[in-house]
Amino acid sequence: MSSNKPRAITWFKDFMGVGYRYHDVYMNVFPLFQDKMPAFKLWNKSVDWWPDDQIKLRFVEDGDHYWFILYGGSDYKKDNTGFVKKVPMSENYQRFKVGYEKKVMLRFGIYKENTNPKRKERDGSMKKFDLEILKKTKSVYDIAFLQLPELAKDSVEWQCITQQQEENSSQ
Repeated sequence: MSSNKPRAITWFKDFMGVGYRYHDVYMNVFPLFQDKMPAFKLWNKSVDWWPDDQIKLRFVEDGDHYWFILYGGSDYKKDNTGFVKKVPMSENYQRFKVGYEKKVMLRFGIYKENTNPKRKERDGSMKKFDLEILKKTKSVYDIAFLQLPELAKDSVEWQCITQQQEENSSQ
């Protein structure tokens, strides 16, 4: 074995889900977190150091769910954190899949319950949740939509999903 063997990826799964935004030049995709400070620190520790041309964004469809898998790694920081979450299929995901144009802007989003009674929807009703999208971005060019049964058994995606399923079944 050579010393160029890829480092194992540490999979981070403690985020709420995945959000999509369509109103920019390029579509945005963002893992959703509940708290701004931990999300900001995680971005600075890992994603901020990923070279844009090495970031991989995978959507592995599995029945009525899909696996969101994001990884890049940094040689400079020696950090190899990846992000994984199994989420239900949604209209937003389908719209994203059809409409993205070979490039996506990666950001982090903060999705939390609104506790300010003055924050209202346009119709005057109480706004239940607030979404804040952090300013830092990365450009992602390596985007793939895959089917679970078609994954190669030695692929990063297969190994990630298998590891997550094993961890979930042992809990």
